[in-house]
Amino acid sequence: MAETKRFTRREAVISIAAGIATAVLPTMAHSQDYPSQPVTIVVPYGPGSYMDSVIRPFAQALQKTLGQTIIVDNKGGANGVVGSQYAARAASDGYTLLVGSTTTLAANAGLFKSLPYEPLKDFTPIAGLASTSMMLMVRSDFPAHDIKGFLAHAGKQSEPLAIGYGSSSAQVALAQLSKVSGLNLMGVPYKATPQALTDLVGGQVPAAIVDVSNGIPHIQSGRLVALAISGEKRSAAAPGVPTLGEIFPGVQLVTWIGLVAPAGTPEPVLAKLGAATTEALNAPDFKRQLESLSTELDPMTAQEMRERMKRDRTQWLDLIKEAGIEPK
Repeated sequence: MAETKRFTRREAVISIAAGIATAVLPTMAHSQDYPSQPVTIVVPYGPGSYMDSVIRPFAQALQKTLGQTIIVDNKGGANGVVGSQYAARAASDGYTLLVGSTTTLAANAGLFKSLPYEPLKDFTPIAGLASTSMMLMVRSDFPAHDIKGFLAHAGKQSEPLAIGYGSSSAQVALAQLSKVSGLNLMGVPYKATPQALTDLVGGQVPAAIVDVSNGIPHIQSGRLVALAISGEKRSAAAPGVPTLGEIFPGVQLVTWIGLVAPAGTPEPVLAKLGAATTEALNAPDFKRQLESLSTELDPMTAQEMRERMKRDRTQWLDLIKEAGIEPK
């Protein structure tokens, strides 16, 4: 009969400890060496979008502070769901990150019946980066050049006025405007904001709601006119454009973006990324580029960002419900 080896309690403890060390030591070594290869930041929207415009100069700044190549990978589709799902399923080693937003990390939970990722469970916040507002725009030859005139014109039409949008934030802003004005405004969805702006400039849609950074260049060119913005205060880039709250008290909508990593990313890696991000956000070149994009610097610590994700999820679910938007 084969003899069965009996482990003493001391031997069992030693065996377990050895197993733990075998599992932990490679992770510690990995964390100490991080980053030893290029880091990819997934942008869940297409090139030219607000998020893409902000993250590219940020990636250049982060590349210097982290001391490693940063690759920006656009994976647009389904209001940011495609890219977010991809990042959520990536290895939790710090080499694939996601630039998330109010849309992907909060609003999408109320815009989709079934979301293939859970923002608070599948991602770990690293830091908040920037914020912006939405802007209602028309062509320069539109019959009205102010928000009251726009609403009066829309109310006289026999059919609902079509308004283009290329993000969930713009969709919610449109629903808010429709509700507070009492008008039946028809949303025309686009894959991304640049496409909505292209059709607005070309006359395919009479109006569009876009983020401020994408809208400002068209104001400067004289092709489009901004009627109102959704922020709490007027934009320094367009001080002559009133807020929606000036016409409809209490109505405002601000969106933000931040950097997150797949859940389970080692703490030392997150700490390095957090420190490098803070340094990058304070880089003079990045601040100048952000200003040129008409975007507000909105730094948040990892904990502040987590709390904001929780708070905004509740707030946006309420906004979506109040606006009458049905999950798809």
